[in-house]
Amino acid sequence: MTRLRLIEVGLALVLTVVACFFVALAVWAEDRSEIAISGAWARPTIGEGHATAAYMTIENTGSADDVLVSAKSPQAARVEIHETKMTDDGVMTMRPLASGLTVPAGGTASLKPGGAHMMVMGLEGKLTEGGVLPLTLEFKNAGAIDVSVPVGQGPAGGAQTNGTASEPEHHSHP
Repeated sequence: MTRLRLIEVGLALVLTVVACFFVALAVWAEDRSEIAISGAWARPTIGEGHATAAYMTIENTGSADDVLVSAKSPQAARVEIHETKMTDDGVMTMRPLASGLTVPAGGTASLKPGGAHMMVMGLEGKLTEGGVLPLTLEFKNAGAIDVSVPVGQGPAGGAQTNGTASEPEHHSHP
């Protein structure tokens, strides 16, 4: 081989190794999410109901706050992030969180009965215990995260631990 040919082969080899390194780095960076979802569950629908509520714990292991800005499901017309509050008059109100749900850096946000939760509305069919509701959660920083939400009476189909009998009906919002 000529000296020029050896330089060309060496240069091609170096460029190939560098390209592989950058591809591996890009894959690693994309797979590294600072958001973790646990304890996800959704209520079975009742009767001919086309709405349900979904709950979960969202952990942010990052050093900056993140915001759950929206959610969607291929099985529903829309998914909204709601907040439940008790007024001074003892009336429970539920409203969409227009600015999303903040997940503090190094902390968690809990979506649970009687608090923040996801309303899944316009379901194409009934959700039965033992089924799964696919959700895509959209975060301001972490981007889209797909979650398979088990349908049951509590996390992993277990009993509820907070003593709440059921999420109040969502037929009307003020």
